Amino acid sequence: MAGFRKVLSFWDVFWLGIGGMVGVAILTFPSETFALAGPSSIISWVLAGVFSILMAVVYAEMTTAFPKSGALVVFPYVAFGKGRLARYLAFLEGIGFYIGTLFGIVVSAIILGNYISPWFSSGIGLIVAAEASLLLVGIVNIFGARVTSEANKMMSIIFTALFGIIIALGIWYGKLSNLVPFISGSSGALGIVYSIPIAILAYGSWIAIMAMPEEIKHVKDMPKALLYSIGGATLVYALLVLVTYLNLTAPQLTSQSAYYYPVLALVAAFHSPAMLLLFRIAAILSIVAVMLVMVMGNARITYAMSRLDFLPKSMVELSSHSIPFYATVAAFLIPMALSVFPSYYYQYVVIGAIIGTGVPRVIDLAAYLKIRKRSDYKPTFRVRYGFAIALVALVGLAISEIGISASDTLWSVVTFIVITGAFLLVELRRKKG
Repeated sequence: MAGFRKVLSFWDVFWLGIGGMVGVAILTFPSETFALAGPSSIISWVLAGVFSILMAVVYAEMTTAFPKSGALVVFPYVAFGKGRLARYLAFLEGIGFYIGTLFGIVVSAIILGNYISPWFSSGIGLIVAAEASLLLVGIVNIFGARVTSEANKMMSIIFTALFGIIIALGIWYGKLSNLVPFISGSSGALGIVYSIPIAILAYGSWIAIMAMPEEIKHVKDMPKALLYSIGGATLVYALLVLVTYLNLTAPQLTSQSAYYYPVLALVAAFHSPAMLLLFRIAAILSIVAVMLVMVMGNARITYAMSRLDFLPKSMVELSSHSIPFYATVAAFLIPMALSVFPSYYYQYVVIGAIIGTGVPRVIDLAAYLKIRKRSDYKPTFRVRYGFAIALVALVGLAISEIGISASDTLWSVVTFIVITGAFLLVELRRKKG
């Protein structure tokens, strides 16, 4: 079987990072963080970026040591000895990432209609917008990593430039008085900590790049490209949050009309139909780019799980465009089915955040701490003070899970039990086969 083609350059990886991160979260969450900490929640967005960078360098090191497609699944499998425990952790890791990207794709598709026109914000219009966007990103992915990367790069450059214009206008028209008192909100100074779990969700999709090392021309360049993209996203987030707070008062930010769409409210405050149109274009492109990258990462994880005999072998079949064809088709058809039920939006967000972020990252950090001193562990990129950085990343991960409610925990525990049951069934089938 032919392998993946190495078609992704340094800048392809950089823009895949930007395109995968800048989307729904930054357009939606600034009001939530403001409600907790007031203007000081800008600090939370920066800290979330710092924690993401710490996590990313650990992942980047392991990926250069095991540059396999769907490397996230490989980490625990290799680190814990390839036995039953290793297979279970690899399964949890793979399914966790799969669920995280799956629900991230669905949530993005559901939200997209709100930035097209009021007709697409609910009912049949919302479903039409979601289905059409998912079909589009699926078709683009089918044409291969090179085409997908170019499409993402074009969209990312355009929406970054448009957001840059919005940031410049926001600084020009903004009022420093809106930042006073700087520390406020329902939780005061503690709100800065409580806001980090919300802000960090905006950074999650950088991890999709870890699923693509076999398609990167020079894997040793991947860590730098990844850090540049997270750094770039952090700058964009901090500035967009800043100008939103500079131009909207506390009553405006917490009002029903602006709470879920604060950046839209910011642009509306410019009273310029042209800027409003440009913002809608930027928002649509950023959300579609996120879906494009997540479908790409989702398919590679499915491929890796098939290689470990967790899924049907058909998922490893590569097309003439050097992509796992059936895995890619599943990566957009399943979200198309789920997006027909937008009323479960909240459950998609919660399960995706906990099962798709918390559990896999704990497993991977544990794998890193276990494997980093082994003689057969030879990454081409090595993090200085890696042990300490991994521990700090674990602290950041723990902070990111603060504020989980009882119902959130219940949904996640049920999902965890289902995943464990699925693993037992898979292993039973493997033994009989």
